[in-house]
Amino acid sequence: MFFLGLRKTAFVNGDSMLPTLKAGDIVFFKKYKKNKSILKNQQIVIFNHPLKNKNLIKRINSVNQNNIEVLGDNIEFSEDSNKFGLINNEKIIGIVTSKLIFPKLKNFLIQKNRSTSLNPK
Repeated sequence: MFFLGLRKTAFVNGDSMLPTLKAGDIVFFKKYKKNKSILKNQQIVIFNHPLKNKNLIKRINSVNQNNIEVLGDNIEFSEDSNKFGLINNEKIIGIVTSKLIFPKLKNFLIQKNRSTSLNPK
């Protein structure tokens, strides 16, 4: 996951959140503020991995006073609370609010300029 400037955006990397989020998606998030932000089940959060030096993005499965349980939407490919346990709230970076959606361009073709004719040959 990579962060873009100060706009509170992040790139998704990996398949653990499929089908909700896929590699290359850009998500917007609000910064988590301890004792001010409200954490709820089913929210998607960005946090520091409790054991490794990397950031993860997962869905909250349960909330306690000082920690959360997180799970990936794609359990088969997810490194989450099933592997490393609960996440201390101090590890939370932000709460995802939305994602940037790009239009599908697979049917869009760039062609050389041609004269148009109403009479097919």
